[in-house]
Amino acid sequence: MASLVQQQSQSGAEGGEDTNSGDALPISMPSAGLNAIHGRRRLSDAEDDEQSRTDCIHEGHNLKTADEGHEGFGNEGYPAEEDEEYVSVDNDDLPNYAWYLTGNQTHNKSKPTALDHLHPFVQLLSLSDLDSCVKVEEAFPPHKRCSKEKLRYRLTRCPELSLGVFSLPPKSEWRDGQRPERACLVAHIIATRTASPTVTDRSMELPDHWESKQTNSSISNPAVGHEEGGSTIAIHSLAVLKEHQGKKLGTMLMKAYVQRIKEAATAERVALIAHDHLIPFYESFGFCNKGKSACQFGGGGWFDMVLEFGEETDSEDSLSL
Repeated sequence: MASLVQQQSQSGAEGGEDTNSGDALPISMPSAGLNAIHGRRRLSDAEDDEQSRTDCIHEGHNLKTADEGHEGFGNEGYPAEEDEEYVSVDNDDLPNYAWYLTGNQTHNKSKPTALDHLHPFVQLLSLSDLDSCVKVEEAFPPHKRCSKEKLRYRLTRCPELSLGVFSLPPKSEWRDGQRPERACLVAHIIATRTASPTVTDRSMELPDHWESKQTNSSISNPAVGHEEGGSTIAIHSLAVLKEHQGKKLGTMLMKAYVQRIKEAATAERVALIAHDHLIPFYESFGFCNKGKSACQFGGGGWFDMVLEFGEETDSEDSLSL
């Protein structure tokens, strides 16, 4: 996994984020969002994604509570009818997993942030987000990007492990009163499962003829790519659009992702690789430096970072709500 800090310094494979400015905000995590990680619902194609957009849940600090009322949502994650700029819905009514990172800014004018104009929300990714993910990956040099084919593979085989930050402008900001065609993906985390306790080159590879295979492992050949039964979540990409770097989007997305996986209780750990100058950054989320990685992706020089859910970490309080 790669991260981007200030002058696009590299910290890991296939992705990036800028963490040099901005204020992190509380993140509201609906329990319905854990369904996909538990395997009760998976988004793996465009049809599922459209249903996801239709039913998206919007939550966050300073939003109306669920018992104050809720509205239906139209296609592409936009409210079908709205009297307020933000709408809250009851988690029990909609089987979905999108929620706002920030609340109604009209209630928080005294504390403006770099995210005010984005109105970001987090949602699971699907195959219909492929082109948007490719654009986000352009934050990195070509040799450290996740390829379009790898993205397509991961969004097909394990979309429930990938998370995106979308920008959803309120109705008052629609140009000429017209709703944008769809919400804009501004940051993402792309991941797979592996049986290894750390990220390996093989876990980052693309299996041959994966579209025609039911499994990507065999007794005689160590697994390549996603391993469905693996107990480790391997993060391969954390990336933020260049124009939105420096707003702490990557920081908030990582916090949200770690919390999701931890609460789902279907993995023993989260692992990634990073360059040495970003080790403290990942340690702030509870990751431990396990030493130099054997991975040679992008020229090597990585360190294995692992977050074990069975271990207490100093950063636990900062990740809790």
